[in-house]
Amino acid sequence: MSQITIIGLGLIGTSIGLGLKKLEADYIVVGHDRDPDAMTRAGKLGAIDKSHWNLIAASEDADMLILALPLNEIPPTLEALREDLKPGSLVMDTASLKRPIQAAAETYLPHHVHFIGTNPILPHGARLRVEDASAELFQGALWAICPRGEAHTDAVTVVANMVQSLGARPYFLSPEEHDGLVAAAETLPMILAGSLLHVTTNHASWREIRKMAGGQFERVSYLPDFKPETLAEAMIDNRDNVQNWIETMLVELEGWRKALAEGDAEILATWIEEAQHRREEWLKLQQTQDWDERLKPHRELEYDGFWARMFGYRKRKRPDKKERS
Repeated sequence: MSQITIIGLGLIGTSIGLGLKKLEADYIVVGHDRDPDAMTRAGKLGAIDKSHWNLIAASEDADMLILALPLNEIPPTLEALREDLKPGSLVMDTASLKRPIQAAAETYLPHHVHFIGTNPILPHGARLRVEDASAELFQGALWAICPRGEAHTDAVTVVANMVQSLGARPYFLSPEEHDGLVAAAETLPMILAGSLLHVTTNHASWREIRKMAGGQFERVSYLPDFKPETLAEAMIDNRDNVQNWIETMLVELEGWRKALAEGDAEILATWIEEAQHRREEWLKLQQTQDWDERLKPHRELEYDGFWARMFGYRKRKRPDKKERS
């Protein structure tokens, strides 16, 4: 029987396991986490068939290895596994940045192992906890798939098929594109929230400001509940893109400052109206998920063997000479 190993049994890893087990296909799901309680919890939920406390033992027989780990834990994990992965196996990750993970894969993984970088995009993922893990977590969500140009077509297709089997929609882009978009969509809002809290809570009038801070302040100041060191390392790993967006934001803020200084209520009202309209459009698109052409369903896997058996796809029978004539 084929084996899928999930390394990291938090919200994402446990939900992937639950989704894979719901498919009732011909494979076993093995789990590993440095936290024994996480492995126990995943086992009780039915997300894995079995667990192993040893990373190598959990991974060496895997046909597919899913790294559902924080960004900074993936490179050392790949290094630790470099000599023990099954030839022809497929490794994928779910980290928030793709360029540093792709570089680590190219550094540590042997040539006989395939690697595809991915990132499931959950609209409210930062507010979810491991207790929210479910087989339906990815239903209707986007799942970024970011292969390098040299990635094997079959490996890309396998990942796309798995993503679709979990209810998500594959979103194909390069690691470079992905990280540029993440800088704007995730890191810049986090920096704005952090800087807002830093400047207001360190101000002499904070004792009074905090009494006036209501829903607007709460929404704008939200920060992900991750380790600060992890968030800081992610910023550094993507610093070129993040710095570009900070510079762009500074220019934008200077425009607002100038309009205020000049008392230009007309331009301020225009900008606010435009922002309100675009936010409404974005929220509607989040509900419909009708984004663009790159989100069309991926083709089904079209070859025999392990990957076809794993997700229930079969190669289409080629017509013989008589049928073609």
